[in-house]
Amino acid sequence: MESPTKARTVKNILGDDYEVIASVGHVRDLPPYGYGVESVEKLDFTPKYVVVKDKRRGVDKSDVVADIAKAAKHATRVFLSTDPDREGEAIAWHIKEAAEIPDDKVTRVVFHEITKPAIEAAFAEATGGHVDGAADHGRRTPGKIDMDLVDAQQARRVLDRLIGFPLTWFVQKKVSRGASAGRVQSVALGLIVKREKEIQGFRAVEYWSIHAGLEKAGRGFEAELANFPAMTKGASMRPPFRAAGPAIPDESAANSLATTFNRSEFSVASVTKGEKRRGPVPPFTTSTFQQAAVNRLGMSAARAMGIAQELYEGVNGQSGLITYMRTDSVSISPIARRQARDWISGAWGSQFIPDKERVYATRSKGAQEAHEAIRPTDPSAMPESLRRVLSADQLRVYTLIWQRFTASQMTDARYATMAVEIEARDNGALAGTFRASASALVFEGHLKAYGADVNDRQAEEDEEGVVTALPELAQGDILTRKAVDSRRHQTEPPPRYTEASLVRALEEEGIGRPSTYASIVQTVMKRDYVERQGRALVPQELGFIVHDLLEQHMKKYVDVPFTGEMEKELDEVAAGERDYDTVLREFWPGFKKELDEGEASAEKQQETTDIRCNVCDQANLVIKWGRNGKFFACPRYPECTNSLPMGKDGNPMLVAPPTETDFKCPKDGGALVQKHGPYGAYVDCVNREKGTCDFRGGVPVGIACPEEPDSGQLVEKQTKRGKFWGCWNYPNCSYTTNSLEKLAPARPLPEREEANRKLLERSARGKAAFAKRKAGTAIRARKAS
Repeated sequence: MESPTKARTVKNILGDDYEVIASVGHVRDLPPYGYGVESVEKLDFTPKYVVVKDKRRGVDKSDVVADIAKAAKHATRVFLSTDPDREGEAIAWHIKEAAEIPDDKVTRVVFHEITKPAIEAAFAEATGGHVDGAADHGRRTPGKIDMDLVDAQQARRVLDRLIGFPLTWFVQKKVSRGASAGRVQSVALGLIVKREKEIQGFRAVEYWSIHAGLEKAGRGFEAELANFPAMTKGASMRPPFRAAGPAIPDESAANSLATTFNRSEFSVASVTKGEKRRGPVPPFTTSTFQQAAVNRLGMSAARAMGIAQELYEGVNGQSGLITYMRTDSVSISPIARRQARDWISGAWGSQFIPDKERVYATRSKGAQEAHEAIRPTDPSAMPESLRRVLSADQLRVYTLIWQRFTASQMTDARYATMAVEIEARDNGALAGTFRASASALVFEGHLKAYGADVNDRQAEEDEEGVVTALPELAQGDILTRKAVDSRRHQTEPPPRYTEASLVRALEEEGIGRPSTYASIVQTVMKRDYVERQGRALVPQELGFIVHDLLEQHMKKYVDVPFTGEMEKELDEVAAGERDYDTVLREFWPGFKKELDEGEASAEKQQETTDIRCNVCDQANLVIKWGRNGKFFACPRYPECTNSLPMGKDGNPMLVAPPTETDFKCPKDGGALVQKHGPYGAYVDCVNREKGTCDFRGGVPVGIACPEEPDSGQLVEKQTKRGKFWGCWNYPNCSYTTNSLEKLAPARPLPEREEANRKLLERSARGKAAFAKRKAGTAIRARKAS
């Protein structure tokens, strides 16, 4: 299985007869360069997998694969128990292939909760034993790796590479080397940018409403004008407005009506009493869970998913507390439904459970990621009972899941409703009809599960203009008019996307999958395309530029219809209805043709200025985008390499010219010249340009190095931990101090020499590794091109 925590929990359940090994995620993947397939020119999209290695992050799965292969040789059977979705299926297959485990030795085990009964049932199902129908995972071939699911995941991974890499290279050539694009992230960016353009182009419409303060038997209440005889046909009192527009469009019309009603008599025309039922919502899917975590807990989707992962894998050695959290299904197993009903009946009474079990149907596009909705593994484990076991955030997330699931199996909440129509008559003629409504909770039903949160939830769900109580009214009652006033309103632009509403939009359009929702938002924010302001996702200038470029030249492939249709095709691959190769072969030629045309026709995204180049004086500077934002550059590059950072005022920041210092080069005694670069000031030996000396260092602070006083000078250095000072002869001298006022003393010569020797060896290894990576990157880039 993937996770060490999950492995420990399962080991505690299975006992000493099993050795449980964690792969710590993927063990194989496409190479980090190029398309990662055999040949796009020959339409051969066979993936070329490599064992995952990333020295920068200290990741090398070679040892993990070797450990699994060694353990598999001595084992009688190998159970692959990775996550129960397409990605988990693919990881299981990759483990088998990378460790070269024979097919007849492999059994695929799937479970959606890490509890003893669930795991025992999963092993029984995988090995052909008897399984209760409620515990059946619905696999086509229990115990076998589902290659249709693997192919769907492979197609998704290759497709992301075939679209993402070329689009990224495209925007990097035309906009900025730090830009990126992708099959899903560019669609998400498009939704955010298009919404912002809607807001920018929005024109508010003014409208007015009339409110009457009325009284019956000393009890006051308010009613709002619903219609009046002179109302224009097709007009509306409130948005959305049709062609006829608002019924009361301006202050003049509002004042005229208010004057009439201030002399009118009010009486009750009708009273309608009834009961309204409000049913519970289904248990959480990944999408709805992330939305609730953002809206109700103020937690990012990524953070919420990380905590849910902890609850799924088990906390402090316990069994898992929730079922698998990457799912787009709302179904619940019959066993869990019965357990919930039994607990609800015992805790709160039989009146809180419906006559029939509540069974929910999944409506999201292509929903087939997992077997069940997110729910507690034990419905009777109330949040209060876990207060000492869970951290504060874990408890908040568990409470959210427990409340939602428990409520989903309970009766409707019931409200007593009252709707009143009131006539206003001026000298006996009907001047207008007012309405007032009230709704009062008479039976909690599923709201009981929310405990102290019930009032918050009720406030969230209350309809605008509906109060909790009205005086007792009957048809024909004469009402006392206390006041009539008019109120100005204007239509509001569509709201900016939040993380929650973006996730909802992606799910509704069938874009992405449960495992990708959280990462999509993180990606567009990391690229400086979008900034979070409060909860709103606000596109930045670079986001507009990248989106507009893709929209102009690659619209089909970064638009909602194509991406949603491609998700359908991947679902068909997972169902065994489409072939992996066919999907990719049909896609690639058209995409490549449009990409080539876009690269040929698209212009470099840069702004012209009237600022003359201060180096060559032959052209005006242009504004470009770099990894660190905007900067000025000469358009005659590479003939002129002048570039200048942009100041806060939007003007070029002229860098001071090189100046000679009083210090001498420690290597050849030449003069040192102070210069300025993107990371600040530094000194160079004057002989660097001649190629006879390579010395470069920080600007000396004027204090000689205690360990090399004849040739060494202290310079300021910076790390993540803070500021310190070191000798400019590094790595030949390893002296450092954290204070200039109280210098660290010089070390004894033997200790100093040993430290310097180790530092030189480490530096040499680092330089060699860098040179090797640089050479390898160049070779791979040539192959990819």
